[in-house]
This record gives sequence, structure tokens and C-alpha cells, in this order.
Amino acid sequence: MFRAILFALAGALAVTPALPAQTQSKMFRWETGQLLTYRVEHTTSAAETVSGTKSETKTKLNLTKRWYVAAVDPAGVATIQLSLAALRLETTTPSGGILFFDSSDPEKSDPQMSGQLKKYVGDVLATLRVDGQGKVIEVKESKHGPASRFESEPPFVLVFPDAALTEGMNWSRSYKITIEPPQGTGEKYDAVQECTCKSVAQGSATFALTTTLKTQPESVLDRVPLLQLQPEGEVTFDVRSGRLQSAILRVNKELTGHQGEGSSYHFVSTYKEEIQP
Repeated sequence: MFRAILFALAGALAVTPALPAQTQSKMFRWETGQLLTYRVEHTTSAAETVSGTKSETKTKLNLTKRWYVAAVDPAGVATIQLSLAALRLETTTPSGGILFFDSSDPEKSDPQMSGQLKKYVGDVLATLRVDGQGKVIEVKESKHGPASRFESEPPFVLVFPDAALTEGMNWSRSYKITIEPPQGTGEKYDAVQECTCKSVAQGSATFALTTTLKTQPESVLDRVPLLQLQPEGEVTFDVRSGRLQSAILRVNKELTGHQGEGSSYHFVSTYKEEIQP
């Protein structure tokens, strides 16, 4: 559960004209030594009904995550390292109990959660090579989950096309979702992320994002892990600095009959991420 939670745990621009194609081909502007800090708030609720009995688990996760640009090669591909400066997690169990961890106050944290989560704070958790469109070229190291997760969850939410940005433009990104152990055995499912540029003004661009599964398991129960990987929402990108500004992503999905007649599973998630000065 903890791993899923952690997974669980981008020149001023006028309104209409696009930036020059040369600039647009690399939306992200990497600089060696650059440090990008983001504050994240992620709330989830998973409500399950089986044989007439309902149970619900809620979580509230707060992160301060840092991306350090260790190097940029001549092609504009950056080697970036992910670490967490702070982590706070509160889980409300089906019985109503509360499990709590706060990296700033470990003495007051639940001992089991502390043992699970304190290792995620401070050290480098992942090292990636990312190009100017935001696409992961290589996962050099991943300590907090499988490398395959960066295909379905890009580090800065969007992967841009190699084309000039214009208001109203649409593009899609096809990729595969891999369900790794313990939730699966490496099964892969096809998904598409659809993006629309809603506005471009004063050096900032806003995008709408949706996710659609093209393939999924025949078993309804096996579809449960896929629910959290179908976000939709809005992303703001600072075109002048070439970095993700903010993202608000939501999931509200329900399955019925996953454990027999009358059973249901309802997953709700709100993810908010914003760059810090």
C-alpha cells in the first residue's frame, strides 16, 4: 500500500502566435545544477462493498519533492535525480483508526509506517534521462518502485509533441501500463493520454489532460490497480522558463461485480502539484 501511495506517490508568449519552432521542439529547458522543488498534496479514498459490507480507506499524502539536474548532454537530454525533502502521510483505516507518519516529527509517527517510509526521505530515489519534450529516455535507477512506472507516469506529467505550440492544438501519447508485483505479474495494457492546449498567454500555457485505457483485463477484479492510473485534469506550464508550473489531476472511477454480485469498488483521487520558489 505504501508503495502505491508514494507512486500514488513544465520570452513572454502572446495569446495567439506560437513560439518559434526551434524553441518549441524542446519545451523543457534543462540547466546543469538546476534544482526544481515541487509541493504535492494527494488525497485518496478507496471504498469497497462486498457481501453487503462496506469498508473505506482514506489517505492524505504531502510531499516536498526535488528534481536535481545533474547533467545535460549536447542533444538536450538531462540526467535528473529525484529526492524527497519532506513526507507526511495520514491513513484512515476501515475501522476508523489513524496511522500517521511525518518525516519532520518521526517520534510521533506510527512505528510501522516510520519503518516503511523514512527510507524515502533524503536519499536519491530515482535517476532518469529526460529529453526536451519531457519523455523519459532511460531509467538509470529507481529505488521507489519499478522503472516501468515512468512510462505511464512521466516525471513532469506531460510529454510534449515535437511541434510548435498553438492554442487549441491537440495531441495524444500512446503508452503501456505495466502492473508489477505485488498487484500483478508484469501484465501490460495499452493506454492513451489526450492533451489539449486550452490557452497560451503571458508566457504560460494551460493544458487539459485525459487518460483512456485501450485494453484491460477480462477479470473485473484485475482492473482495480488500473483505476488510479487514469487521471484527468489541468496542467500549467511556464513557457518562458521551460518548466512545469502546476498540475491538478483527478480520478473518480467505480467497478461493480469485482467480487461477486452486489460488490463494488470506488476509487477517488485528487492530486495537486505546484512548483516552489
